[in-house]
Amino acid sequence: MKNNRFYINEILVAFLLTFFFLGCSSKDDSDDSGSVEERTIIKMDIPEIIDWNNVEVVWREEFSGSAKIDDIWYFEPKNTTNPDVADQLQTYSDKTVSISGGTLKITAQREGGNYYSARVNSKYAFEYGRIEISAKLPGKEKRGLWAKMALIGNNKNSVGWPQAGEIDFMEYFSYKPNDINVIVHTAANYEMGGTLNSTNYYLETAEEEFHAYGILWTDKYIKFYIDDIDNIIYTLDRPSSPTEQNWPFNKPFFLLVDLVIGGRYTGPQGVDDSLFPAVMEIDYIRVYHLD
Repeated sequence: MKNNRFYINEILVAFLLTFFFLGCSSKDDSDDSGSVEERTIIKMDIPEIIDWNNVEVVWREEFSGSAKIDDIWYFEPKNTTNPDVADQLQTYSDKTVSISGGTLKITAQREGGNYYSARVNSKYAFEYGRIEISAKLPGKEKRGLWAKMALIGNNKNSVGWPQAGEIDFMEYFSYKPNDINVIVHTAANYEMGGTLNSTNYYLETAEEEFHAYGILWTDKYIKFYIDDIDNIIYTLDRPSSPTEQNWPFNKPFFLLVDLVIGGRYTGPQGVDDSLFPAVMEIDYIRVYHLD
């Protein structure tokens, strides 16, 4: 068991039955393999007045002490049924994930003619609050990698993607060094021909230093920030007429961390094999709720 203390305002245990979806939409490379997943739900009540400077930690993982990977993460296999990701090169392996020196490390590597990496999703799901991950991206700045930290709707296995919603609070493509993207996926986006709510942000030391990537999430907005809650780089406001199609963000979402090798989204130049091994590190994950 971890040494971490969990401060939880409201806990419900949810059991999700997973179904096999054959018609996955663009840029969703998740796997629905029929497994049964159990998640602990941590929800924040929304007050009338929100002061994000007056928050307390309700859940955290610092990757120190007796922390174990299996305490927080499910490992996902590659989705081989989705033609949109068929050109990705990696095989997902739990052997590429480790905890040492106070950080979680996902190592993209090549062994012989094969590529290995990892995609993990959390055994916890969160609804509202300040959610923050401190991470350092692979440092060689060479083409071939796609790193993502996201929140995925906890009902994805029953309603599908993108209907469940996706909040990408950090996406990075190694062929574009120092360029950080945030993207929000909804069913309404794709009904409009794939139009996305997104922005990008230049962060000069993204590969050399740890930075905090986070969101401030309520029933009325999602604000994205880097390093400080006053450094808001993008705001998505709830539509005036919210529906499940355009605002699926009023329910729990689980965390996903993914490191992809190759494929159409990593750039037309392919993969530079001199970048391996390439390590993405996570220093901490923290969830804050209003006091």
